[in-house]
Amino acid sequence: MINDIDVKIREAILDDWYNVYRWYYYSDISPFLIALEGINKESIPSFEDFQKDYEKFFFDGSSKEKGQSFIITLDGSDIGHISYTSYHLKPGISEFDIWLSSMEFTGKGIGLKGVVQLANLMFESGYEKIIMRPSNKNIPAIKSYKKAGFKIEKPDLERYYKQHFISLYGEGDYGAGNDVFMVLSKSYFSKN
Repeated sequence: MINDIDVKIREAILDDWYNVYRWYYYSDISPFLIALEGINKESIPSFEDFQKDYEKFFFDGSSKEKGQSFIITLDGSDIGHISYTSYHLKPGISEFDIWLSSMEFTGKGIGLKGVVQLANLMFESGYEKIIMRPSNKNIPAIKSYKKAGFKIEKPDLERYYKQHFISLYGEGDYGAGNDVFMVLSKSYFSKN
């Protein structure tokens, strides 16, 4: 199934910013995504609040050393978002985040292809490790990341995070113990 689909990633631009927000909070996949974070319809962040988390540099490419967003396309149509963030991590390490625009795109290997493509870009750029921290309730995502080569590790925050960011990001998006710490190493990835 995965070989039959034309999935690509492209650098996001400022015009994508609102769509990425909308896909996360106002699509048919949103109830699942926001429930994982403990958000309900009444507490959905505003676009302005979203912009504080996903700052302008994610969408204009002005600080690639900090992070950048990409749009996942299927047969030329925009259908998802994937990003890397590095400013809070030790050198050579980056963290991925991904979501699709609709349930119709899940379970088809689209996200997996996006993850693999961005991992290739990151490793070619000199990164050595990529982390992802999906909710422990998001079993399909965990299985997909394992297919990409991610291994589950016990969170060793001192090993991955810059010291002054551990208190801010150490518990992940879902709270202490509610995520799965997954790592993809360049050395392992290049062998597969």
